[in-house]
Amino acid sequence: MRKYLIGLLLLCGLPLLSRAQSLDEIIRLAQDSTLTAFQSRYAYEFQIQKNAQFEALRKPQLELNVAPNYQRMINDISRNYVYLRNYNRFSTAAQLKLSQKVLGLGGEAYVGSQVLWSEYFTGDTANRLRDFVATPLIAGYQQSLLGYNPYRWEKAAEDQRLEAARRQLSYDLHLIAEEATRRFFRLACAQGMLDMCERNKQTADTLYAIAREKASIAIVTLAELRSLELQRLNAANALLSARNEEQLARESLAAYLRIPVPAAGSRLAVPTATDQVLLTDDEALLMARAHSAALQQQQVALTEARHQEEKARKERGPKIGVGLDLGMQQLGSTFVGAYQHPQFYMVGTVTLSVPLMDHGAARKGHAAAAAWTSREEMALQEVDRALTEDVHTTLDNLRSHRQLLARTAEAVAMADEVFELTAENYANGLCDINTYSLAQNRRDEAYNQHLSALANYWTTYYHLLTLTQHE
Repeated sequence: MRKYLIGLLLLCGLPLLSRAQSLDEIIRLAQDSTLTAFQSRYAYEFQIQKNAQFEALRKPQLELNVAPNYQRMINDISRNYVYLRNYNRFSTAAQLKLSQKVLGLGGEAYVGSQVLWSEYFTGDTANRLRDFVATPLIAGYQQSLLGYNPYRWEKAAEDQRLEAARRQLSYDLHLIAEEATRRFFRLACAQGMLDMCERNKQTADTLYAIAREKASIAIVTLAELRSLELQRLNAANALLSARNEEQLARESLAAYLRIPVPAAGSRLAVPTATDQVLLTDDEALLMARAHSAALQQQQVALTEARHQEEKARKERGPKIGVGLDLGMQQLGSTFVGAYQHPQFYMVGTVTLSVPLMDHGAARKGHAAAAAWTSREEMALQEVDRALTEDVHTTLDNLRSHRQLLARTAEAVAMADEVFELTAENYANGLCDINTYSLAQNRRDEAYNQHLSALANYWTTYYHLLTLTQHE
């Protein structure tokens, strides 16, 4: 009986073995199958296509524009003046234009060809007029505001948006790893708790059965027997609660991974070895700044704010725009005739707009843009401050959890040793049930603290990877 009791008390703590899934497998599955992963990849692909569209629009653009037009003039028919006669006018303009944004200046240059056909219907076929205006070659340059180059700002903002989208995808994948780690260890801890409750239930049943045999020969008092019966009832209730928690944890992990709920016998392979992170605070902070999606997104907002501030500053005073058109043009009554003997022409325009009385609208607009730029600069500083604090806190927590993990592992080994000795002493009658229960509770507590420390360490570890993108 003594050997049977010792063996049962020690073997009750061995977990059931089955095919186990590791933390790395769970993370890879989460990054491949979760809804957040799909959304992040689609968002990144969207930004890639938007950037490709942006780059395509900065290349030469060839367009064919055709604009038919119909006009009808109705006047008093009793008045027979030529310029007041009723007439119908139908015209069609066709233009082939090759344009290119001049990225270094902020304007647009173009070259092309166009033709205009106009025909007047006055009711008198003898006075029917038909005109063709042909421009075989036309070239020009337009810039609405000298000294202001929107293309430079647009390029800077677009490049930053693409980089922000790339960082956001990586950040989201690491966040998925964090969440998968939390749910993994929730299930792992629930399984560990279930193991403890099962072995405690088996131990309580065994002790109660032995006590009943001893009670029949008056070796065990009634109070001790009732105490063991209460311990057995509490163990059964704890086992039921642990099973419910383990079921909820399995369903939570399966829902996150978008897979069917695994069977109750499936187990997780809890990692025991810890990865040593050889990063100083300064190195980690530099890596976090280089990979922070929030920092990059805020930089985009600051660039756009500075763009609007410069635009408002240029528009605050006199606004000067320039335009130059030159080419060959001819008018004829036939299509072929319009292309014979074209004449060279050149038209240059300079527009000057001076706000004589705008009640300070331009000045206030610039002040508002400058205030918004200051706001975005402060927001960037706040994002950097929060990132710095998060990096330092995470590193401190990681070091603390690593030390605690080593101590709890030592406590588990010591608790197992004490429990084995106490179980042997109890079987030999050298200690009472209270001493045995105390050793058992201490072993369970040490095991729970070790699982909690392991979960905290790995969750913090993956959070550091999220911040630094360190592999």
